[in-house]
Amino acid sequence: MYPFWKSNFGKLIIGGCGAQIGLLLTTAGLVALVMVCGLCAFINMLTLNLSRDIAEQPISAPVEQASFQPSAPNPEVQSLISEVDRLLVELDIIPANASTLPYIPAESVGDPLVVAAQHQVVLYDGPGTEYGQVGILPVGERLNITGRSNDATWWLVAMPDGSFAWVANESATVLNADTTIPVASIPSQLGQPAASGPVAMLSPTVPAGPVATPTPAPPVGTPTPGADAGREFVEDTPAYQTIKWQLMIPAQSASFSPDGDQIALTESIKLYTFRAAGSHPTEWVADTNEDRPLGGVVWSPDGQYLAFVKEIKPPFCNLCHSVGLINIATGEIFYLEGPDGLQTDAPRWTQDGRLLVNAHPGEPADGITYVYNVFGEGRQATGIYTLSASHEGQKWYPWLPGRVWQAGVSERADSYYQN
Repeated sequence: MYPFWKSNFGKLIIGGCGAQIGLLLTTAGLVALVMVCGLCAFINMLTLNLSRDIAEQPISAPVEQASFQPSAPNPEVQSLISEVDRLLVELDIIPANASTLPYIPAESVGDPLVVAAQHQVVLYDGPGTEYGQVGILPVGERLNITGRSNDATWWLVAMPDGSFAWVANESATVLNADTTIPVASIPSQLGQPAASGPVAMLSPTVPAGPVATPTPAPPVGTPTPGADAGREFVEDTPAYQTIKWQLMIPAQSASFSPDGDQIALTESIKLYTFRAAGSHPTEWVADTNEDRPLGGVVWSPDGQYLAFVKEIKPPFCNLCHSVGLINIATGEIFYLEGPDGLQTDAPRWTQDGRLLVNAHPGEPADGITYVYNVFGEGRQATGIYTLSASHEGQKWYPWLPGRVWQAGVSERADSYYQN
């Protein structure tokens, strides 16, 4: 038996229907493809027209950005912040106004300082508001502490020009202060408490410890205390320690005034005085082309005069010496005239306020002792004299006592100059 597809009827059915079905499927595929392409073309044209319309539209006004309005601060949070700031200020860690915190370089950390952290600080000439004002420390500036008062309510600070001033503990921020800071024991500065002024609101940074009571200054015209009395050496004072670094050459002469209030100093270039507890120095004599202050500075027992030696330079004189006197009250300076034009040097005061000098032609060993009054009137010394403290003795406060000296006994006329 033949298979169905080989029969004439099978061939007709399979051949005719298959061709029709294939043609139908092909036609349907083409129609579907044409419809998809048409849809894509329509969408592209629509998109292109929409883009063109948007591009041709005028630019509208910019949209305002939304602003952020912070909510009102929480009162409780603000109160806590204020309390923390107040505590930090009291601890001297962060000032209330952080913008005024001074920059302290690393090498300065550890030095005792006063800082004008929150407001400017008034500088005084002594440890109390009754003393004169000598300047203002601007906000953000600082000064090194060199001394303190007995109760540590006032600080002695070094000024940039080599002078000193006092700062109240309550008026400044104090850093790195401890009990190793020496007490400035100048009786004329610390003997009287402040007559007026605000009461300290802050406790002293350095607790007041036991401090030796300074030996009181002797009355004018009386001998100084004995050699065994407690004394302060002029080179150990905070004022001298600070000012010596400002000198071009080492000091040749430095001595206390009778009351310990002032120090006279010369380094063979200038002669000046300054307050031992801190003040701007007063310049009396300066180096010129003709002469210079040489040294030998000594105070009169009443503290009203300073005697010193001046050197006259060549060609005006071949290194000649002349003794000068300074009237501290008036500022007048005059020089003693030696007899017959002789040089004068080696000044030393007697206890009653006269001045012994050595008058010589060039060699001190060949001199004659003369005694002068404060008006420059002199005569040859005779008899016995009670001497005031020498230059070496005036390096101590209170001064070392003088001695009794008799003219014409020693081989050298200037033997009174020795202790």
